[in-house]
Amino acid sequence: MHNIETVSNNKIKEICKLHLKKYREEAGLYICEGGKIIEELYNTKTDVKEIFVLKGIKVPDFKCPIYIIDENVMKKISTTDTPCEILAIVKKKEQPLDKFTKLNRIILLDSISDPGNLGTIIRSAAAFNVEGIILFGNCVDLYSTKVIRSAAGNFYKTPVIQIKSINDIKENFKNHTLIATALSKENNISIQECKKLDKYIIMFGSEANGLSYDLTRISNKNIKINMSKDVESLNLSVTASIIMYELTK
Repeated sequence: MHNIETVSNNKIKEICKLHLKKYREEAGLYICEGGKIIEELYNTKTDVKEIFVLKGIKVPDFKCPIYIIDENVMKKISTTDTPCEILAIVKKKEQPLDKFTKLNRIILLDSISDPGNLGTIIRSAAAFNVEGIILFGNCVDLYSTKVIRSAAGNFYKTPVIQIKSINDIKENFKNHTLIATALSKENNISIQECKKLDKYIIMFGSEANGLSYDLTRISNKNIKINMSKDVESLNLSVTASIIMYELTK
């Protein structure tokens, strides 16, 4: 173990840069904070590059450098108002597209912008046995600490891949039924009918704009939640969670 006692340390300055998406992308690294996510990192054998921890806090047996820091340094590198006791620097892992196309039960999120929604959907996907998540278009950064915290210890349980081209969807998922969560009078499918499909992708639109025209156009079926006529819409993460739950019943 090593000790770092000042916020002016060069390593601390480099960690602080990872608060910004630009530097996370350049470095291929991101921050995870808190005991629950640290435990998940250890259990999933994720590639952890460094650990920063307050003195006296127990650390799992990671095979990486571990730095003992004080509360002032932790406050500097933390992204939360109330800093945690342990923080990890983690290497990004790219999901191979060829393995992803073999999954059967997939959801797609189109240009969603709220990190809390994404984290909650990742958490629900793990709870309801979704096999994979596609982030399509211009989505919020998967490696935002707000996304990771909202996933509540479930960040690594469901593989996530990022795809920006409509052609990549059309060419690589030809064996999947593409199901839009969009209101339509044609090609509607019930959740019970959806459960009988061998391979499918259920596509959810963004909070502000819904599902894009390109994705709606290539969809094979449409699905919706029946609800009171007095309510215009539901929150995205609520909608996705309800549909994922219903598919497990």
